[in-house]
Formats: sequence, C-alpha cells, structure tokens
Amino acid sequence: MPVSAPLRVVFLLSVLVTLAVSAPGAPAAETIDDLYARESGSDFEELQKDVVRLATLAREHIDAVGLAKALDDFKKKPWKRKANGLHVWGVTVSGMSWYDVGHPDLVGIDVSNITDIEGRYWTRLARASADGSGAKVFSLLFPHPETGLSARGLHTCFLLKDGQRILCAGGFEDATR
Repeated sequence: MPVSAPLRVVFLLSVLVTLAVSAPGAPAAETIDDLYARESGSDFEELQKDVVRLATLAREHIDAVGLAKALDDFKKKPWKRKANGLHVWGVTVSGMSWYDVGHPDLVGIDVSNITDIEGRYWTRLARASADGSGAKVFSLLFPHPETGLSARGLHTCFLLKDGQRILCAGGFEDATR
C-alpha cells in the first residue's frame, strides 16, 4: 500500500523534531530523580546548580500536589539526597524555623538570632534570598546534615504564597578527605 506524499512529509518532520530535541547539548528537563542520582562532591559550581534546581523542582512540586503533600514528599528520597546533604528547609519571615529535613531539631525554634559558624545570620540571608533584596544563592558554614561536621553550604530560598513562610533548598560540600 503506497504512502501519500503529505504523510511522508509529516513522518519525516516528526523524526527530525525528535532528533533535534534529543540531540546532545539540547537542554533536557531534569527531574528530581535525575538530581538525586547526581553528586557534587566539593565542586561549588555544581553544588550551586543542584541547590537552584532543587528549589525550582520543589516550587513546581508544591504547585502540582499542594504544600502539605509536597512537605511530606520532601522528607524522603528522592527529595532528600545523602550526597551533599541536599534537602529542603524553611523559616518564617520573623525567623521561626517551621520545616527542616536536614536539621529537624531546629523546627519550632526562633532561629532569628542564630548565626552560622562565621557569624552570618542565616534567617536574614534566607529572607533576602526569598524576597530578592539579597543574593539569590548564599553561603553558610554550618553542620552538614549527614556528617554533623562543619561544612560550607549553599542555599537559595523562595517565599510561599502565604507571604509569611520561606522555603529553601540547601546543600553542603562533601569533604573528599
């Protein structure tokens, strides 16, 4: 049975589009499973990409399933990654820790006057990241959630729709020693 010329053209175009989309170097939508499979080690450029991607995926997940379900999901794989202690945490604009997968002992505590090891008020940095008045990605020296040892971490935050809670993605340098 002969195939018509217009049908051949449609088929050829669909093959070309498929090849173009899957070509090496073409940007691919990274899923949380892709992010979970990665490790940044002590490469801060890669860690920053991971932290920003986790925040983006977290925001999309909240929009897709709702905040309550998303918060439950963030507590387990693939949202919580052992490599780099990659996790989601949150504070209120007034400085109360309301959610923290990496440091659950902080939840319910007013952390507004707590600094990292080098004296930076991390809730202020989180708020500035979330509202755009400061660096989008900021650095802290804080206990690594997996090892408990002091480690350099990168974090980025966004404000939830209620305007009172900030949600952040954070990850830490994994020591190679």
